[in-house]
Amino acid sequence: MSPQALRCSGFARSEDLDPVGSAGSYRGVVLVEIPLPWPGEITEHPALAPAAPALEEANVRLQGLVPYGHSPPDRRRLVSFSRPAGPFDRYEGRAWTVSDDQVAEAVAALAASGGSGGTGGLEGDGTDAGRHVLVCTHGRRDACCGTLGTRLAQSLPGLGAGVHVWRTSHTGGHRFAPTALLLPEGTMWAYLDLDRLVGISDRTLDIDEAVRLYRGCTGLDGPEVQAADREGLRAMGWSWLDHRRRGEVLESAGGLTRVRLDAEAPDGRRLAFEATVEVVRLVPVPDCGKPPEEAPKSAPELRVSGFAAA
Repeated sequence: MSPQALRCSGFARSEDLDPVGSAGSYRGVVLVEIPLPWPGEITEHPALAPAAPALEEANVRLQGLVPYGHSPPDRRRLVSFSRPAGPFDRYEGRAWTVSDDQVAEAVAALAASGGSGGTGGLEGDGTDAGRHVLVCTHGRRDACCGTLGTRLAQSLPGLGAGVHVWRTSHTGGHRFAPTALLLPEGTMWAYLDLDRLVGISDRTLDIDEAVRLYRGCTGLDGPEVQAADREGLRAMGWSWLDHRRRGEVLESAGGLTRVRLDAEAPDGRRLAFEATVEVVRLVPVPDCGKPPEEAPKSAPELRVSGFAAA
């Protein structure tokens, strides 16, 4: 079988893999302009490698950004997002610029502060980072992202005032390509095309279709909580993402996990739900171009078998 026939995204679609729970959970996210080419792992880039230990220790995700054409050649744009204390609806975002030779130092300092800033060498008031749509186009990491993701990113129109569209490094879940991360809400999405991504960005996509593409929210802790969170999105519609949410695992045994979600609406109304999340199968995570039976790891596919008001 040819490598083209073994593309990981084709495998995911043929298996009808559910992407929910694959978003990862992070205390913060730091975006930094880094010119191509990139290595397979963005934190191995020479300009960023010194910051890798601080990022890992702080549980802060780093996303490389392909610089805009008008970016100054000796300056780098950094955008940091930090998770506020308590229930989550969005990260707090701040924008900075830094000299080219201070990138690693600034990223490490942002990681240590959870993405909230508080380090020298940064310029900009950092009060409003705006909205960001990041499409994974990291071809050195995965061929599907490099082809399908790049095609999607290059076809995107403007998504409205204050919305920045970027080509970005690996977001995880390459088998679900094209994928995107939206900030500050911290939502990750799978199986995208132009119409789907535009509809997600402006929240006009039919909610039944949107939930099929939802990988989860990076501001919520754990795959099972993310799976339950999707049921809130299904039940409440797009307004669910404006609720301040908190999830916790109540018990877990035998492939079943009971989760509680507490949410507060913008008007102060409080909601609570409980859900049962089950592992329905373990699915290979193949390297792109290689047979699934040679996959170096597997991942659980989750399903919510119960979701009700608590």
